[in-house]
Formats: sequence, C-alpha cells, structure tokens
Amino acid sequence: MYRPTIIIQASSRSWSGGPDLCIKPVQGKPVVFHTIRRALEAFPESKLILAAPEFDRGGMLNNVVTEFPASQVQVHYAHDTSPLLRILEATENLSVSDYLVRIDGVHFCFDSQAAQEMLQQAISKKLDAVKLPDDFPVQFGVDIYRIGSLRQLGSILINREDKPFHVHPKFFMFSHPEQFSCAYIKQVPEYEDSFLQTCREQAKEIYNQHRIDSIFKPLWMGNQRDFHYKIAETYLETDMKVLDIACGQGYGTIYLSDRVAEIHGADIDNNVIVHAKSLSNRTNTHFHVEDITETSFSDNTFDTVISMETIEHVDAMACLKELHRIIRPGGLLILSTPQNRFGHIPIITSHTIEYDLDGIIELCRKYFTLEKVIGIKAGRIYIQNDPIGSNTVIIGRK
Repeated sequence: MYRPTIIIQASSRSWSGGPDLCIKPVQGKPVVFHTIRRALEAFPESKLILAAPEFDRGGMLNNVVTEFPASQVQVHYAHDTSPLLRILEATENLSVSDYLVRIDGVHFCFDSQAAQEMLQQAISKKLDAVKLPDDFPVQFGVDIYRIGSLRQLGSILINREDKPFHVHPKFFMFSHPEQFSCAYIKQVPEYEDSFLQTCREQAKEIYNQHRIDSIFKPLWMGNQRDFHYKIAETYLETDMKVLDIACGQGYGTIYLSDRVAEIHGADIDNNVIVHAKSLSNRTNTHFHVEDITETSFSDNTFDTVISMETIEHVDAMACLKELHRIIRPGGLLILSTPQNRFGHIPIITSHTIEYDLDGIIELCRKYFTLEKVIGIKAGRIYIQNDPIGSNTVIIGRK
C-alpha cells in the first residue's frame, strides 16, 4: 500500500492578523492536534510534517508535535508568506514522483475517505493534483499533489507577482491545463444531514467567536477580508454616500473613507462601534449601532451599501428587503457570503445557512438586478467567468 507524506499546514496567526483557529482549544487540545490525529488514523504508516511559518518557531506548535512519535511526526518552520515554498522545503528529500496529502490544520473533520480515493486516483492516472469541488465545504477539504508538479510550479512562480497562488497553488495548476494534469475527485462525496449536524456540533468550540481582533499585521496574499473591500472599491465613485453595514471594528469603512464623499459604518454590536469610532477621526466617516434587518436610516439614503460576510448570519429576506429600502434608485448593493453546496447545515455554528451559487443568485434577484457574480476560489483568487468557489461576491443594482 502506497504511503504518502502528509502535510498539515498550520500557523498561530491567520492571514487577516488574528489568532488562527487551528490553535483554539477543543477538548483541551489545539484543533491542529485533532487534525494530526485524524490524519494518522487515515494513513497510519505515513510520515507527517507540520508545516508552519518561521515566525512560529519555538512556539506552541512545538508542543503539539511532541504529543506524537518523533519517528512519525515532525515540524518544519519556513517562509512566513509562502506555504508553497514552505512545503517544497519540507519535502526536498522526496522524489518527483512521490505524492503528498495536504490538509489545513483547522480542518479536523476533513474527509479521510475522500483523501484516500483522491490519492489512488492521482496515482492511477499519474495526475499532478486532485481536489474536491471548488464549492465543497472547506472544513472537509484535502488536496493531493505530486511533488514534481509542486516543484515545477515553484519555479514558475518564483519571479512572478502571483503571491496568492503561493497560498493556494492548486488553483494555478487547475487553471493551466496546458502545464499541469489535474482532476476533481471522480466520485463527489454526499453527506447525510445527520453527519453534517454532528460535524457542526463538534465544531462549536472552534467557531463560537464571531469576530477575532487583528492583533498581528495582516498578510495580504491570503487575506480575503481585505480582498472583499478591494473588489468593492472598484465600483465606488468619489461623490458617493456609502454604508458599510455589519462593519465590525470598521476596517473596511476606514479603508474606503478616502475614496468616497461620505461613508457610514454600522454594526449591531455597540462595543465594536465604540472601538471603530476610536480608530478614525475623518470628518466624512460616521459609525452607528444598527440592525441590518431593521435600520433607522430613511428610504433611498445611500448610493451604495456594502455588506460583507453577513447575510449567512441573519434572516436573509428581511436583510435584503431592508437594504433595498435604504439604497437609492439606481444604487448598488455589494455583498459577500460563503459559497457551499451543502450549506443548508453549515459547519460554522454562527451561520444559519450558507448558500450555493444558485441559491444566493435567486435570493438576491428578488430585490436587485445582478450586474456581476464573482466566485472566489480561496483567499484572493478568482477566475474570470467562473463563479464557482468557496465565497461569492454579488454586485446588484436597485
């Protein structure tokens, strides 16, 4: 039986600058501990490498690996901003024909059966990479790579500006079929509702915090929060009056404040609004405590309303009806939300639902004419004219 190398990708910091979820304690152990244990149960004869950024050297991840046999589990620290180069350095002793299984450290419920099937598919078809569908629940995610293809990709990207592909190399491979032979899993897994509900319950301790403060410097190449607002700003004009609702601590509101005439940030949480107000003294920037489903704003107030990663938390119809009311005729709605083919029972416990592509399009069309639908594959990566991904950005006009 083939024994692949297992790569668990982990970090103490998220790309947006907060503590990474993989170090949160669950049943007294960091999440990444449970991910390692599940990987070893699925591939008991394989060697496992915990690949972490250099800034974590000497930190708590050392303690995680010491809980496992040193002959089977090792940790490798390198390259703060490039998981691709980190993996290449950690596997430099492997042959070009060897395969590895890559798992995110927070995904302790990754589909181990799918991982084994994907590995056999890669071996039998001599593929460079195999992955699950782009709109598959990320918590079940796992990737298969051939070492030689990763090294080839490293050579291609070494002097290019495609930094987001250093975070998610599979999407470069899949979008360049002339250079790489890739495939999605042959038999896409299906899950019973009871299984999804069990995973949701198990993940409760991980996703029990709606907002995580950015206490470290964000790393832009994998920072999707920042990317959402980068997309939004391309639709804004300098004379606009804009609302950023469910703004949290006002990161996006403040970022966009020098691009428009007037901007308002609103959130239901008074504490984060107090903090947001302390971060900006711009005269065109205002913060309010508001409920997205029932605001105090007058009809037709805003030229554009932005709502990032919010509709999955609330009554969607009430939310869209209210946003339609406060946007002026001809004005824009810009929203983002997770995309998930099994999102009727999302794993993230603060989400009431996560929409598949057709679902969010149908919902938004009840109130807005859609001008653009973007499917973000992961992080900051999207492919033109391909709206399938793990996150959806909708541009709609009233």
